[in-house]
Amino acid sequence: MSSEHQWIPIAASLVGGGFAGAILTNIVTAYRARIQPIGRRIDVAPLFTPGLSGSVLRPTVTLTDADTTHPFTNLHVAEVQVINRGNKDFESFTFGLTLTPGDSAVHVEADFIDRHHNVTLLNTVTPASPSQEVDLTLTPFNRSDAYILKVFVVAAGVSPGPITVSSKEPIRFTDIPSLTERLSDIASVYSLTIGPVRLTFK
Repeated sequence: MSSEHQWIPIAASLVGGGFAGAILTNIVTAYRARIQPIGRRIDVAPLFTPGLSGSVLRPTVTLTDADTTHPFTNLHVAEVQVINRGNKDFESFTFGLTLTPGDSAVHVEADFIDRHHNVTLLNTVTPASPSQEVDLTLTPFNRSDAYILKVFVVAAGVSPGPITVSSKEPIRFTDIPSLTERLSDIASVYSLTIGPVRLTFK
């Protein structure tokens, strides 16, 4: 075999390896540049059971703002969870909650994480100055970081309407299923193997 022909397998392997490397590089680049998924879940619960609030008794919650007290008879707590499910660390992450028209937030507090994670409320939300919008910044919001917030909501109707979560960041919000929902999904598919036969029930 001539020396010229000996270079053919080497050149082919180099071309093939370079092509495969380019594809792998493009895949990794696309993965890193993809829109980041942020998990979010909102659970709303009344401070009093519906039966109690609908009875002859009229329970009232009184919130104190400075030296002024504010009574509320239809107060609910919305627990908001946000989790960074992406592959990008955010030095800070700003997002907002928009309540259904007529509903208003009167207080916001964050569950304690640690002294290196902070939640900053960007607009005024107090019993004296309720707001339909709640804007917050999480610092930092690294991969797998999770924050839990409690938003006290006064509902215009029997219960608060849907709460919308949004952000200017290049992200997309995804649902966080509850443990009950996960167990329900698992239980919805049941397989039974009898010898060579496999039965699947959904």
